[in-house]
Amino acid sequence: MKIGQVIREIREAHNATLEEIALAADTNASNLSRIERGTQGYSPETLERIAIALGVTVSELHRRMEASSQSTGKSHGGHAGQKPSELDPAITSSKYSALTPDHRELVDEFMTLLLRRQRVKKA
Repeated sequence: MKIGQVIREIREAHNATLEEIALAADTNASNLSRIERGTQGYSPETLERIAIALGVTVSELHRRMEASSQSTGKSHGGHAGQKPSELDPAITSSKYSALTPDHRELVDEFMTLLLRRQRVKKA
């Protein structure tokens, strides 16, 4: 996975538009779109501003990129409509943190229910 893909996933997890993040990062939406698609480079300063706009550090962007590459064993482009066989904890965590407290509570309750059901089936 490339860093642009990580940026897009975090942005989408926060339900933020290209325009919102670009404005906060002092760039324009078309530049951010090209960075996300990997068709345009970026300076360290631009990457720092994008990370801040997303509420993460540059180190976190790189960590998520590496974690994704390691979990798949290689970089992958992904195909539309394909679901990964396993959820990426870094992406799942960013999506969870983007939820409202009420929705986080629902997710927690659902996870508790699933774990309880799993324990019953094992017994």
